[in-house]
Order: sequence, then C-alpha cells, then structure tokens
Amino acid sequence: MGDLTRNFSRSEFACPCCGRADVDMRLVEALQELRDLAGVPVRVNSGFRCAKHNREVGGARRSRHLLGEAADIVVKGLTPERMYRLAEQVEAFRNGGIGLYPQQGFIHVDVRGGRARWARLDGKYVALEKALQSEGGNDHATA
Repeated sequence: MGDLTRNFSRSEFACPCCGRADVDMRLVEALQELRDLAGVPVRVNSGFRCAKHNREVGGARRSRHLLGEAADIVVKGLTPERMYRLAEQVEAFRNGGIGLYPQQGFIHVDVRGGRARWARLDGKYVALEKALQSEGGNDHATA
C-alpha cells in the first residue's frame, strides 16, 4: 500500500542522489490510473531528479523529472509498445509526454500539459512512428 495513492509511495519517486522526492500529484494520480488499467504493478525506474543527478544520467536540460512531473516506468509483463498504448489511454499522459525506449525496455511519461511524443533507438531520438514500426507489432511480454 502506498502513502500517496493506493499503489504508490513517495519513496518510489526519490532521487537516488539526494533522496528528495518532490513529485507532482498529477503524475502520481495518472500513474495510479495506469496501474488500475494494467491490473499489474507499475515500477518507477526514475522519478524526481535533482539537477546533479539529471546531469549524471544525461537527462535533458529542461527535463520534466526536475519538476517532479515525469517518471520512467515499466509495466510488469508488457513490451514498451504495449506500455505506450496503455499510457495513451490515460488522459494526463495522452495530453502530456510519452517517450518510448524500446531497447532499454521502458517508457517515459509526464504531465507537462502539452502533447509530446518521441522514441530513442540506437542512441538517437527518432519519430515515435519509426520506433513503433521497428517493434513489428510484437505485443509479447518481455522476459
């Protein structure tokens, strides 16, 4: 049981560098909605990041992680493509940012208040459609 929502706790969003967990509740509520849709756990790989940690991991200079508005997540048993399609069903993410990282096995979601889509393939940012095509419609769960 979480201390922010039924399934999410502040500690899941904490920066590994400094322990701060300044998280926007719109993000947490949208993640809870995603978790409810999936019916399986959603793991937060990266939530809030302090500026130092964001630089260390190569995050964007104006990353939404710095504002507590973003999370990199894995939905248990789903491919990144399936995670993307599920995230599209959550209004806050549909109207926010979704980044697909198929080779790393996760997606980025954020509540920026404006639609943004991207993917990262072979170390380069590409159009989301290219990444979805490269998935080849493979909807099998990841190991």
